[in-house]
Amino acid sequence: MTWNKSDIRKARKVPLVPVLVKRGYRLRKLEYDNFRVEKFGSLVVKHHFWIWKEKNLSGNAIDFFVAVEGLSFRQAMEILKRYH
Repeated sequence: MTWNKSDIRKARKVPLVPVLVKRGYRLRKLEYDNFRVEKFGSLVVKHHFWIWKEKNLSGNAIDFFVAVEGLSFRQAMEILKRYH
């Protein structure tokens, strides 16, 4: 499938918390609407952004699935299209 710019923009902004919960991740609520992803130590998500200080990585919802889970861009888009 080919993704247009609008599809990609929407996928980047999908809130990560509900997606990760549905995928079985355990999250711990922190202050200011931040959530720590327990499986990954210092990885914190907020809205559609995430940061993993210990690995010096960060990004949007698409980047999470590519950089953290090791999925392809296409696989990440397939997951996120269900949520926008």
